[in-house]
Amino acid sequence: MTPLLRVAVICTGNICRSPMGEVILRELVADDPSLAGRVVVTSAGTARWHVGKEMDPRTRNALNRAGYLSAGTLGEFASSSYLDDHDIVVVMTNEHRKDVTHRLTSPDVEVIMLRDLYEVHSGLDVHDPYYGDDADFDACLETVSRGCRTLQGLLRQRVEKLEGSPPAE
Repeated sequence: MTPLLRVAVICTGNICRSPMGEVILRELVADDPSLAGRVVVTSAGTARWHVGKEMDPRTRNALNRAGYLSAGTLGEFASSSYLDDHDIVVVMTNEHRKDVTHRLTSPDVEVIMLRDLYEVHSGLDVHDPYYGDDADFDACLETVSRGCRTLQGLLRQRVEKLEGSPPAE
């Protein structure tokens, strides 16, 4: 099955917040019969610091503690071509939104702030846990997870519209 939607999750270095989002959303998509095979999820960073590297071990540990055991991808840079290759780009902060919007050349890519998914028009950033401890990573994961669960519903609506099927009851 050819994917209908491509979603990118973006943070700064692509080792903390965006890998969390990628792993969580990818598992939600895989477990959802209306999305599995129809949505592809990737992640990248607005900076090139960690290209080719695995996610921060503290991120992996937080994901494991929450029961998200699948692997994330290696760090990638959110270049113009990378961003243009997606339908939806989910960002963690206002700064990420500025960077992404500046780099995008395709007018068809939708940029969404993660916290705006469940705190409509809040414009609030997702806290970077990088300089924190396990509690900071767990709190970040809960925020990202909440946004991904809301995004899952939005993706269902988009897929149904693209497939021309009536919305699920």
